[in-house]
Amino acid sequence: MRKSLLALTLALSLSVPVLALPFMMDPNVVAQMDQDVTITVEGNAVLVKGAEGQTLEVISLTGRKLAEYRIESPAQRVELNLSRGCYVLKIGKVVRKVSIR
Repeated sequence: MRKSLLALTLALSLSVPVLALPFMMDPNVVAQMDQDVTITVEGNAVLVKGAEGQTLEVISLTGRKLAEYRIESPAQRVELNLSRGCYVLKIGKVVRKVSIR
């Protein structure tokens, strides 16, 4: 309660919209935002929808981060330039295991 009251006071004093403060958002709203993210593999590319402003991470099955891509539009195609195999793609809390052929 104190955290919310402090954030509200801060928002009002800075003239910042309350909804702009992510730590005040309802966890159900954040979960819904993550559920709207879709990842579709198209050959050696990935089509990402609903993740504008987020970062796509490409991770090997051994856990090594191979690449990061900034998603700048509501639907963006990303050429991965990876060899054939299985990889983990992560955007926020959305994680998918994909196979590149």
